[in-house]
Amino acid sequence: MVVKSGGGGVGEEGAACAAVRRWLEAGGGRLVLDGGLATELEAHGADLNDPLWSAKCILASPHLIRKVHLDYIEAGANIIITASYQATIQGFESKGFSKQQGEDLLTKSVKVAQEAREMFLKEHPDQSTPMQHPILVAASIGSYGAYLADGSEYSGDYGEAGTLEFLKDFHRRRLQVLAEAGPDLIAFETIPNKLEAQAYVELLDECNISIPSWFSFNSKDGVNVVSGDSLIECATIANACAKVGAVGINCTPPRFIHGLILSIRKVTDKPILIYPNSGERYDAEKKEWVESTGVCDGDFVSYVSEWCKDGAALIGGCCRTTPNTIRAINRSLNQCLPAP
Repeated sequence: MVVKSGGGGVGEEGAACAAVRRWLEAGGGRLVLDGGLATELEAHGADLNDPLWSAKCILASPHLIRKVHLDYIEAGANIIITASYQATIQGFESKGFSKQQGEDLLTKSVKVAQEAREMFLKEHPDQSTPMQHPILVAASIGSYGAYLADGSEYSGDYGEAGTLEFLKDFHRRRLQVLAEAGPDLIAFETIPNKLEAQAYVELLDECNISIPSWFSFNSKDGVNVVSGDSLIECATIANACAKVGAVGINCTPPRFIHGLILSIRKVTDKPILIYPNSGERYDAEKKEWVESTGVCDGDFVSYVSEWCKDGAALIGGCCRTTPNTIRAINRSLNQCLPAP
């Protein structure tokens, strides 16, 4: 039985969901997210061998980020996700930047994405308003584990740092700065445990964030999130938050998505988003993707019609997916049954 997310359109929860549903309606019932950022940056010559990962390019080569964003928009993405997943004030400070410089770089990640959208709209004046063809910027917030750059976003094991107040203190200013930069959405990505989900919920309220957000969790067994916490419990936390407009899964093998969507549907009626990885597994020690399941772009996209029928409304790709993946998703979505 679905636990209704409440908000009859007048409360904050209603406003967050209503915004996402308006964008979905403008997109014909489905919205397409972009795909992997790091893969494409490397394809354009970026060296991401750094604890900052793709956020390194905010410093060194923002033009490459802008180019990748534009490639995804041209491939049909309705939502582009900023390069701030692994960008934190603390991470920039460890590189010798001041707190203010770190905040400016976070802001820049949003501005670069907005510039890519402006470039596309300038070349396509027939799509000059968001409600004709939604092109939205989602500010990415990765987990504490992403900042550690030790693979712990794939385990959710934070040791002594795993307290609610510590995680809130870690994320607070970053959330505020990204929200102040003016994105359309805030994307809390690759959430590995229910503690960090709860920290995000409390921060959204305490910081009075009015921008709709989404929560996306990751799973390695198709049942629980990577920490072993129940996905249903995690989705319930997200469902109860007035500021969350969509709930879903990212950075997870495609073969698990069907069951995970059905689990999420048990506890929320908010729009469901999914953007799995290519099917490979990340080895945190080797810092590389290994043991491909054989899921390539074509096989990945063969799942899309099933995910549509399951109830997914926002669909894209995560690690190791490309603009070609997004083009293929668009073609598949055009063949899907009408949105519910």
